[in-house]
Amino acid sequence: MKIESIEYRLSRLPLPKGTWGDQIHVVTHIEIITAHLTTDTGVVGVGLSHTSGVGGITMMSMLRELTPTLIGQEVAAVPLWHRSWQYLRDNGPGGTTTLALAAVDLAVWDALAKERQVPLADLLGRVRDRVPVYGSGINLNLSADEVVEQVRGWKADGCFAAKVKVGKPDIEEDVERLTKIREAVGMFPLMVDANQGWTYARAVQAMKRFEHLDLYWVEEPLRVDDVEGHARLRGRVGTPIGLGENVYTLQQFNQYFVNDACDFVQADLGRVGGLTPYLDIAALARAYSLPMAPHFVLELSGQVLCSVPNALCGEMTDGGTLSELGAIVPQPAQHGYFVPSDRPGLGIELATDYLNQHRVEI
Repeated sequence: MKIESIEYRLSRLPLPKGTWGDQIHVVTHIEIITAHLTTDTGVVGVGLSHTSGVGGITMMSMLRELTPTLIGQEVAAVPLWHRSWQYLRDNGPGGTTTLALAAVDLAVWDALAKERQVPLADLLGRVRDRVPVYGSGINLNLSADEVVEQVRGWKADGCFAAKVKVGKPDIEEDVERLTKIREAVGMFPLMVDANQGWTYARAVQAMKRFEHLDLYWVEEPLRVDDVEGHARLRGRVGTPIGLGENVYTLQQFNQYFVNDACDFVQADLGRVGGLTPYLDIAALARAYSLPMAPHFVLELSGQVLCSVPNALCGEMTDGGTLSELGAIVPQPAQHGYFVPSDRPGLGIELATDYLNQHRVEI
């Protein structure tokens, strides 16, 4: 089975619940890049990638430049990914490079599973049938009472945990907000996300002030390229550290693991370049006894996690799942679990009309 053609589309989807706010972002749209890969046997593999609203046009240009090197090649995920990454890597080993590659890599895996008429999890080797999810809000711009109601809703829906944003100018305001949540939901597991917004000293202060709240993890307390800073921080505080949504390569993850700098691995299926590198990162994390708790794209990562032995959970981003964005035919979580579709391939069906309605012509 060989690649006959690949077609790409870029859509810019408005957030269904308005603007997202955290320490370093103001997001109004999510960009979705889709790849339709047609083989010489008539199988059509569909993959996608995403941005936080910026960079889609750059990624489309990279993919169109890459495509002539793919036409006529065997549909084999690992060699295709590594040749493609080598072709583009002078633009940077990760970032837009890997985000662009994810759309093609996932289309390849979709085609392979469809050819065998099995769901992706069965192609990879299923180890579970469902994945626990936690509720996640991009909500630093919301009032404390609004965030309390969000968390109450996730608990009532059966989520195993909740994650909220921190990073107010005054640490005591963060403490007040988190205390209200803790009082409202009891010992329900609670994570927080600082989105790389703190200095080292600020992170130490904040995490020590949060100790009485018994947080499940603090996510991205420092800039993600500061591996040594995370290692030092982890040695000074008692709360576990989660990170990975903005770490892009196997080598970068390895630096965190070697330096004992994190406790939960939140690699993003799109940002690392697709399923092929994600499986390498998950296997490496397993060697360090670290659990996988991927960022975003629940309907894709949920299928993958069913084949990952060290999977912990998926992230159900409030207003930001592919279903809520309108990118796919809805696949909502069920009573706190994501249960993948049993349809062959990645298990998703693009909402083509809506994507076309918001298509960016370039």
